[in-house]
Amino acid sequence: MAREHATADRYGALVTSDEYRRNRRAKAEVIWHLCGSHLRRAGHAADLGAGTGIIRSVLEVKTGKPLYGFEIDTSFVEVRDRMVAADVEQLPVPDDALDFVLMNHLYEHVSDPAALFREAFRVLAPGGGAYVTAGSRLAVMEPHYRLPFLSWLPRPAASAYLRLSGRGHAYEGIRFLTYGPLRRLMRQAGFTVQDITEQAIDDLLGRTWGEPWTGLWARAGALPAGTRSRLLRMASPQWFFLLQKPERRVVDVPGGGDAGRGLA
Repeated sequence: MAREHATADRYGALVTSDEYRRNRRAKAEVIWHLCGSHLRRAGHAADLGAGTGIIRSVLEVKTGKPLYGFEIDTSFVEVRDRMVAADVEQLPVPDDALDFVLMNHLYEHVSDPAALFREAFRVLAPGGGAYVTAGSRLAVMEPHYRLPFLSWLPRPAASAYLRLSGRGHAYEGIRFLTYGPLRRLMRQAGFTVQDITEQAIDDLLGRTWGEPWTGLWARAGALPAGTRSRLLRMASPQWFFLLQKPERRVVDVPGGGDAGRGLA
């Protein structure tokens, strides 16, 4: 499965609400700010797990080019032009066919995140890229149900918490990871990974979150760079990445880390 609604509960209601539609348009502006130059250059681009299609349609207007969307759950697709019903783990796309793909808060909704990143790698041309926005399992406030610490809990306890809150019946179809395992999956798929979380916060914090977050981030700026990066990896509710498929495939050498990577 590529994208699953958790249940017909608070989350299911959210994705059909006017609030969600406004959020999608705002998210499109964020994506455009962070990777608009990549979308402008791309000959063929796609939005994987495109959801309602609102983000895709906004970005089409900005680029003046078609942007195809792939979504398995067509029940809540609103903008159907250039939307394809497909599992993002098995895309109906030839190898090396795309220049850029979007994966906006997608990995937590698939059954196998490793398969998602491998499939994105397969359909991208050498030198092609991807934009990834990814939520953290350690986010204090779970974003779908707006309950603190929900994603920290084992699944049976999380489902019980949902029922007690009255916001749902079962915490299913959402599988957050922590930073290290997520980055490792992207690298193992073959991508070079650029973490642009600090840039995204610098660029977007003031206009999206406002005070007191801008003040807190300013104080974090006084920390040594390495300390600040480690803090973001652990404490940020979401991360932003740009991925690139190398001109030649980069492979991990067992036990090697960055020093043990080679070209195949």
